[in-house]
Amino acid sequence: MARDPEPAAPPARGALERWLIALAALAAWSIVPPYLGPPMGLELDVEPSVEVVDHVLPGLCAVAGACIALGEVRRGQADSFRALAALGVCALAGLFQTVSHATLVLNAGSPQHPVDSVVLHASPGPLLLTLSLWLLVRPQPADASA
Repeated sequence: MARDPEPAAPPARGALERWLIALAALAAWSIVPPYLGPPMGLELDVEPSVEVVDHVLPGLCAVAGACIALGEVRRGQADSFRALAALGVCALAGLFQTVSHATLVLNAGSPQHPVDSVVLHASPGPLLLTLSLWLLVRPQPADASA
């Protein structure tokens, strides 16, 4: 006897879940440049405590925010205050990472700031900021039941 297929999640919700998973992955990626760079030969002369403040703390906040937003979407509460606040945390983390690396970008190419190292360190912040803001202000899909 054939079983009826399980009802699928609405396409818009599934797409939003995938974007939030991508946001969480990008947030996690934003943590690793200071620790991935040296083994790859992409070093910067920066204090470890500065790297924790510039990468680890905002990255962890963004991972948490993306996971909270994902949980809200899976509960069908994509436009709840909690989901929007969580995306706001992600956007603020991306903004912090972007701004904290501004002087690094401006000094790129100097002997202490090789361009390849600067790109590795500075690129996750603007990407995290852009994706977070897009998810925060994206147009809501029309309700399929209306």
